[in-house]
Amino acid sequence: MTNPIIHTTLKVQPLSSKPMAPTYYIVADGNAYAMDENGYMFGAPVFEDNTVDWENSYEFDPCDEDVEYVAHMCKMLQDIQAMSEEHMNGVFYK
Repeated sequence: MTNPIIHTTLKVQPLSSKPMAPTYYIVADGNAYAMDENGYMFGAPVFEDNTVDWENSYEFDPCDEDVEYVAHMCKMLQDIQAMSEEHMNGVFYK
């Protein structure tokens, strides 16, 4: 069974050789779920001190048993990006 969120959202490209923290990422359950400026989503392990190990980032595997959890985290990243862009463009005013 394939998950259309994973297959339509993720773009395949090699990870950067110079790791930098992406603009959007979520840390949960010992992993970071991240989205780069091109919309490419990937993961990274988290150290015990809660810093992210960007040098060992990895691509998501759609065959993993936790694919629905990863898809949920990717959807949350998309929502965070959309809300941030709305805020930056002045949609929210007090």
